[in-house]
Amino acid sequence: MSFYIFPNAISKKDCKAYLDYCLNNSTFTDATIIKEGFSDAQDTLGRTTVVNKRKTQVSFITDKDNIMNVLVWGFIRQANKKYFNYKLSHFQPIQFARYEDGGHYDWHQDSSHQSIGDECRKLSLTMSLTDHNEYDGGLLQFYNGDIPYKHKGYSIEEDIKQVGTVIVFDSRDWHRVTPVTKGVRYSIVCWTVGPHFV
Repeated sequence: MSFYIFPNAISKKDCKAYLDYCLNNSTFTDATIIKEGFSDAQDTLGRTTVVNKRKTQVSFITDKDNIMNVLVWGFIRQANKKYFNYKLSHFQPIQFARYEDGGHYDWHQDSSHQSIGDECRKLSLTMSLTDHNEYDGGLLQFYNGDIPYKHKGYSIEEDIKQVGTVIVFDSRDWHRVTPVTKGVRYSIVCWTVGPHFV
């Protein structure tokens, strides 16, 4: 497990502004529906679903000049320089996600099935744009053999769930978002691509 945390890096006021920006520039689609072959469950229209694996709505911010690109790229470069030292070439469009009413994403790796020619996902970035007091559940967790991760002497979950905290981690790390039981959780996720590890 490899991660770099920027605790409370973005103020609540700025997070609210970024959330408003994303909401005004997004059209959500159901991320529960995915390509055939990833699950054996199908809905009444014959579409393959992963409702047990993932329940959320997502939108991708594809405009290259959007304000979120500058924000996330700065954190990724800083974390990579200080900790990872991976060779990176670019990052994929930012995903803006909405978790509500049991929304979750079970254990997964961002790098799985994401080879792009001679490149792959190497670093992932995520941050919550919603104050954790506005929803219950929706915890970002990393797999550590059921042993809670510690950071600065307390559970890493306490760090991660703080609005405005940014975490950059190795895309091969197993992680999940637990079900949201009350309210709505909005988050930003992006993936940085580079040459395959050797």
